Amino acid sequence: MAPRTRTAARRPPQMKTREFLSELVELVRIQLPSGLRDMRVVGPLFTLVKFHYGDPVVHYEVWIQRRAGLVEVGLHFEGTAERNAKYLAAMSRRAKEITKALGPSVELEQWTASWTRVHEHMPLEALDADTLVAVAHRLAGMIRVLEPMVRGAAV
Repeated sequence: MAPRTRTAARRPPQMKTREFLSELVELVRIQLPSGLRDMRVVGPLFTLVKFHYGDPVVHYEVWIQRRAGLVEVGLHFEGTAERNAKYLAAMSRRAKEITKALGPSVELEQWTASWTRVHEHMPLEALDADTLVAVAHRLAGMIRVLEPMVRGAAV
């Protein structure tokens, strides 16, 4: 009998969505400076988890979209249309700064008739440890850059 040979690289084990999002929370928190670690967490809720600093309609979100093969990572403004438009305008005034800090894949957009967001889509091949680290790193980076802007916006 011939010895077995490896024909494919071994993939890390897959996580369930809830497990992935639960582990994400602490991994994000430890990457933030002390002044940003006091966030409140909503979820995991099915395929997403939200992080906010006292106002739940202004929150950071990670949304697993398995069918589309994407993970959305971003800052959402889900209050009144008028307030959301003001936040988007404040972020738009700093678009060059945001792009310089976070890269060109980050989009500022009017998402629905009233909701706005600053976000990006990351490819999702597997819910594994590598993806967990990448998503946590990206969200922590967004929070470090965007949260001071949110706090400084006159909204």
